[in-house]
Amino acid sequence: MKTLIATLMLLALGTGLSNSEEHAEHIDKLTEKRSKPVRLKDSGSITTQSSFKPPIEILVEAKTDSTNLRLSYAADQLIFNWERDRHQLRVDGGPANGRHKFGAGYIPENKYVKIRWVVTKDKQSIYVNEELRFEHSGDYGDIDKPVTVFTSRDAEVMVKSIKTKSLD
Repeated sequence: MKTLIATLMLLALGTGLSNSEEHAEHIDKLTEKRSKPVRLKDSGSITTQSSFKPPIEILVEAKTDSTNLRLSYAADQLIFNWERDRHQLRVDGGPANGRHKFGAGYIPENKYVKIRWVVTKDKQSIYVNEELRFEHSGDYGDIDKPVTVFTSRDAEVMVKSIKTKSLD
């Protein structure tokens, strides 16, 4: 199994990534020297340089000061702490489009959370701090996209890391 670690600080510096284990190890060593999270304000975003196909596990460690921690991969956007209803997990686009889940979108303000997004060819599962928040069965086999973390409106999001792991 090959592991790719897409580290945000390196992406912000324009470092290209490959999915070789040797390169991932090199990235790990560089990451140890960088401790500052990436700050996203207003409509700021950060995107991996590589695209990924399922099956994949995406791990994001981030926090918001208020609203709008957003991710994109198997959906155009997942929204945690949506500005209109912080308790609703918004799922816009992709096979689960419009299947928003009430009671699953809230994350604490100013506290880092670990979001794990597992996408296989026929299912996606979303966890926050290891708590299952959302599942959907559908056709995810054609996805070949990068991972994006972004925000909207007046929110500030801090992103410690984006990590991906092929589940082949």
